[in-house]
Amino acid sequence: MTDRVLVAYTSKIAATDEIAEIIGTELAGCGLRVTVLSVAAAHTLHGFGAVIMGDAAARDAHRFVRRHKASLKHTPMWLFHRGAPPVPNDVTRMVRRLGAIGPVSFGGAAPDWDRAQAWARYLADQLTVLHRGFASN
Repeated sequence: MTDRVLVAYTSKIAATDEIAEIIGTELAGCGLRVTVLSVAAAHTLHGFGAVIMGDAAARDAHRFVRRHKASLKHTPMWLFHRGAPPVPNDVTRMVRRLGAIGPVSFGGAAPDWDRAQAWARYLADQLTVLHRGFASN
């Protein structure tokens, strides 16, 4: 398994890209190789050992999941979103269908940057345990 992690986000949701960058920076600081891309720019999942995606409720995210359905069945996946609970029903179905974890919410009107950083460090620990082959820098 590879230590490469894709942090994919929808570009239309305000602050989701900033949250994705924070998560990517924290994961990289924990020794993981991270690529942060909009879901529209993520053309392949080849070579990625995990996917972290936000905002799963957006139409682009649903297209991403359909496009990469076969790969996502075998790739650990976590979801996040900027909005406040409750989670939309279509996202709940996506979580069940893919076996994804989440989604974790990072606030309503103002994103909770500290929570995003803490969650990314938690993910780094989870990924290290899940894929013992991950290299640390």
